[in-house]
Amino acid sequence: MLPTDKNVPSQELAARITRLQAAMAAKGQDASLIVQKTDLFYFSGTSQQGWLYVPVQGTPLLMIFKEYTRALAESALAAIISLVGIKKIPEALAAYGYPPPLNIGMELDVLPTTQYFQFQKVFADAKITDISHEIRLIRAVKSQFEITKLRAAAELSDRVAAKVC
Repeated sequence: MLPTDKNVPSQELAARITRLQAAMAAKGQDASLIVQKTDLFYFSGTSQQGWLYVPVQGTPLLMIFKEYTRALAESALAAIISLVGIKKIPEALAAYGYPPPLNIGMELDVLPTTQYFQFQKVFADAKITDISHEIRLIRAVKSQFEITKLRAAAELSDRVAAKVC
């Protein structure tokens, strides 16, 4: 990870993932696969094209399809790999010791149908269930890190507006 104040700190990502894991446990999900870029950034610190596998317990695995080097520079997650396509996800999960999920959460509110069908094939033995509502609830509660960033953005916006007037 590049040493910059623009990166999301590892403790912030860990707190977010812990809240997601608690929500998954409450829903009886074995894991979640985060696909949407906004959620991917929120939980991994990078918006590079890829997938974030979050087991209900344990370390998440960030699988990057493109711009792997940049993802390494941006994300504070411990497990980041390069992966060529979604068909390779089960193989990557097995290599990291993750058992195949029986109930996997996905962002069904934004997942395109064609991708849903692809993931149905990839996780043929799993039931795909929705985790989007829980993600929205997690993202709605702002941490001190997020509040600080929002205040800094508002200050910059005020300075720009002052120059225009």
